[in-house]
Amino acid sequence: MEIYILRHGETDWNREKRFQGQTNTSLNMAGFRQAQQCRKMVERLGLSFDRVYSSPLCRAMETAETVSLLSGNRIIKDPRLMEMDFGAIDGTPFDRDSAAAGLLFKDPDRYVPQGGGETFPQLLSRLQSFYEDLKKTEDKSVLIGSHGCAIRCMLVSFGYLKLSEIWQMHIPNCTIIHVELRKDGTFCVKNFYEIGKS
Repeated sequence: MEIYILRHGETDWNREKRFQGQTNTSLNMAGFRQAQQCRKMVERLGLSFDRVYSSPLCRAMETAETVSLLSGNRIIKDPRLMEMDFGAIDGTPFDRDSAAAGLLFKDPDRYVPQGGGETFPQLLSRLQSFYEDLKKTEDKSVLIGSHGCAIRCMLVSFGYLKLSEIWQMHIPNCTIIHVELRKDGTFCVKNFYEIGKS
């Protein structure tokens, strides 16, 4: 199976560098333009998808709809693909050194969320649950719409990244990551496609 993981386009909170987590923000105009550019990149690469999955959050759905040219009712919304729940720091400035962020950036392995947020083991568990179900399908090529931190944790699940290294990887809005699901059930990261570079 060929898997294409799509990060959503820009939102106002991205531009303002605020934690979005599971807050239901929408794309801004720049985000819609990025999604349209991404659609053109998909066409240039000659990609097609048997099925499209997406986080149900608006910014991911709007991007998946634009890139796949499918209406929302033809996209499978799966809450397991949602962004990490950052709890009390949702909506606050993206400050790596703030007391509120705790060890989120400095030591993800030991991070304890505030205000009912998610731990990394919880996030990894729900993402792994999604991929275990995906393995049971007959699809040959799928598009998966998700979010920055969640996608980094997918790469951890695939053995591409260590959890301690996730914040060293920049994944621009509307990047597509090509991953191959091999016959032995393992995942291999094949390529990163960025708008304006592919």
